[in-house]
Amino acid sequence: MSKTDHKIDANARNLCEVLHEQKYTVDYFQREYSWEQKHIVQLVNDLTTTFLNEYTPGDTRSAVEHYNGYYLGPFVVSSKDGIKSIIDGQQRLTSLTLFLIFLNNLQKKLGLKESFETLVFSEKFGKKSFNIQVEERMVCLDKLFHEGHYQVPTDDESVTNMVARYANIEDEFPEKINAEAFPYFLDWLKNKVILVEITAYSDDNAYTIFESMNDRGLNLTSTEMLKGYILSRFGEPKDREKANQFWKESIQALHKQSKEEDQQFFQAWLRSQYADTIRQSKAGSSNEDFEKIGTRFHSWFRDNLSKMGLVPCHSKGLG
Repeated sequence: MSKTDHKIDANARNLCEVLHEQKYTVDYFQREYSWEQKHIVQLVNDLTTTFLNEYTPGDTRSAVEHYNGYYLGPFVVSSKDGIKSIIDGQQRLTSLTLFLIFLNNLQKKLGLKESFETLVFSEKFGKKSFNIQVEERMVCLDKLFHEGHYQVPTDDESVTNMVARYANIEDEFPEKINAEAFPYFLDWLKNKVILVEITAYSDDNAYTIFESMNDRGLNLTSTEMLKGYILSRFGEPKDREKANQFWKESIQALHKQSKEEDQQFFQAWLRSQYADTIRQSKAGSSNEDFEKIGTRFHSWFRDNLSKMGLVPCHSKGLG
């Protein structure tokens, strides 16, 4: 591993710098787009309320430079061969893309012609492509951008949620940001909303950052953490992609039973196959296999590869 592979960068970026003519893929570490209504409502309310607290009708647009900003948190990318893959933060970046698509449709209704399409998609050799590239989401984004609505023809979890969250944005956006205030809001959004971009240059470092940011407090479920760990061990991209697709289809099938069915499946299966020990009933006893699988099975899995007959091969692949 080269010195560059070990390198990690962190830089504050405004929204324009993050999205303007950039290209991101969503890495295998990441889950489906799963934001609920409460998450998108909070985002829209936080952004619009912060702006409206600063904005005074009659301000010059240059006054926006001195408005207070809004910190939207960090996101993590893996940069290899000039391609940026989102390791952590695609929920927010996807939500921001939906928000920008809504704003573009809103300005058409308001009769405005502000230019910010390059935050949503960019053009190269006469071909337009969205800045966050996930193949199965492209039709949905294109329909929302050009028509403002999309009839979901599949049971794809991410696409279904994207359409629902777009509708929530429409419902929540305040009328106070009218034709007069809109250009000011757009200037503020592009230049005063700040994220911290953390860049890793190897899969190992990317997964380490991903795990440290999500494992504390379990922002992701144990199933999602287990997926990230297992897929990070594949050395060949084609094998990883094949496993990722199989995982996605299997988890979606489980979710048809219930939202927690995947958690219950892994707990039950790992316990039935490998839980050789259980905590004693006396006071002060430590958790054993049975309890650890029941609470943090992704951590138990990582720490018990040999028990399951899995041997890590030079940090790549499970043999």
